[in-house]
Amino acid sequence: MSEAQGGGLAWIGRHAYDGPDNTLPGMRGSINLTAVRGTTAHDFLTRMGADPGLLARAVPFREIGERWADDDYKDWECMFAQVGEWTVILESSQCATWYLNWIEEVGEAIPREGEELVCVTLNKHQAPPRLLYSPRNGEVWNREFGQDFIDAYRPDDPTGRVAAFDAALRDIGVAGDDHLAPRVYAVVGEHLGIDVPHRDVEEGLLPSAALPDPT
Repeated sequence: MSEAQGGGLAWIGRHAYDGPDNTLPGMRGSINLTAVRGTTAHDFLTRMGADPGLLARAVPFREIGERWADDDYKDWECMFAQVGEWTVILESSQCATWYLNWIEEVGEAIPREGEELVCVTLNKHQAPPRLLYSPRNGEVWNREFGQDFIDAYRPDDPTGRVAAFDAALRDIGVAGDDHLAPRVYAVVGEHLGIDVPHRDVEEGLLPSAALPDPT
């Protein structure tokens, strides 16, 4: 499968430290990814503050400037896709909005029992980049790129899913962030079965939402 048609998430990491390209109608560089399964896109996005009415309009990302009124805008524009069981949220910004919700302990955004969540946030506002994972039991595991989730400070993993994710990530190495990003994104996609259509992302064809900054 060609990169333009899918074939994994490594391409997102290869452009992770590019600046956002304002000539594109969609996204290529500096993309943060949040994905969740066990709930619907509408439920999860509204829990993070998205306007249900705007979600129902399913405005393609490339058209938000033309079809959203000024008072429709909130803080962060994103695009999202339903990929099998996963809802995938993409943001070309300093960090992932879900990560800020988690830091600020916004209750509605915290994963619930039965929801599996992964977040790759570049944290360009406050390095280093981080990978977060919730294994369907409501807990969230948080690590820097290149670190293990399970260590002496947090050894308990009743689900076994965190250890399996660690095993998949273990060979990515500890090189600089710009070298790790393609491998982190690739493993997230391969291990969890997440993909997004490269061309649709760059051309802004996926539906859009606007999320308030929780800070």
